[in-house]
Amino acid sequence: MTRSAKHDADPGEAAIGWMVELCSGATTERQKRAFAAWLEADPRHAVAWAQLQRGLAPCGIAAEQKLPAGRLRRQLVERRPDRRAVLAGLMAALGLGTAGAVVADRFVPLGSLLADHVTRTAEQTRVRLDDGSEVVMAPRTAFDIAYAPGQRGIHLIEGEILLQVASRAAPFRLDAGALSLTAASGRFLIEKRSDSLAATGLEGTGQLAFGSQPAGSIGRGERIGLRAGRPDRQPVEVEDAAAWLDGLLVAKNRPVAAIVEALRPYFPGVIRLNPAVAEIRATGVFPLRRPVDALDILGASLNLSVTQRAHYWVAIGPGAPGDARPG
Repeated sequence: MTRSAKHDADPGEAAIGWMVELCSGATTERQKRAFAAWLEADPRHAVAWAQLQRGLAPCGIAAEQKLPAGRLRRQLVERRPDRRAVLAGLMAALGLGTAGAVVADRFVPLGSLLADHVTRTAEQTRVRLDDGSEVVMAPRTAFDIAYAPGQRGIHLIEGEILLQVASRAAPFRLDAGALSLTAASGRFLIEKRSDSLAATGLEGTGQLAFGSQPAGSIGRGERIGLRAGRPDRQPVEVEDAAAWLDGLLVAKNRPVAAIVEALRPYFPGVIRLNPAVAEIRATGVFPLRRPVDALDILGASLNLSVTQRAHYWVAIGPGAPGDARPG
């Protein structure tokens, strides 16, 4: 969440954002000063923060007593409760019902707060693992470390990552629910979202499986996902598949629904898509870090109506007949 976004946000939503930032394990002195300034800027901020502390005690204690980040992380891992219980506790502390939970979750994926690594809406970060491998996390992504003697790997809870596997004797294993990838080295994209479970090869070769169904090897320029419950292999342009690392979405004859779905992790609000326009296809390059601009570009090119309200709500539907573009 940017500084301006924190300033404009509802105190409860802003408190959640600050809680995640302060519990990330990498808080800078500048961030701490900014947090102190936010607390002092409005009495409601201190009230919202106090309520949130009661909702998730370890983070509240750390912020108040300035516990080292590493110790906080160990506390969270050792006391890892059910993620649904955490979400319920947070919402109860903030006095929010189901609707409030939906709003707050658009800023921070609350159901994954206790993962080892989490990114917020519109946040991208890089994590270096102990074995030298690296993970680049797309927004709204969460994963746990899965290391053991003689084993190395991660468990992708949700989201999208670029995994660069460092060459080692022991193979690296990634689990993402029904999908598993094993590789000794290489670079791979892994997606696990509500509408997608797939792996894309960028460099090197890995072995892929979906549950008990082996999908075989995956190499550069191959995307393997599930279609009708079976592994489906498709060729892809590596540069297009990895464009999100540079903040771009490259769409080639993709449905509007798929483009909107790709933009949602970058927008801290609700995007409503009229089913009447969901299957219209579009080709273009869209700025992921400016999702509203991307939607405006999409709407202008396809004669769709794009209506934004209160910064956090966008509706997309058919354009007015009189506005249709010629030929």
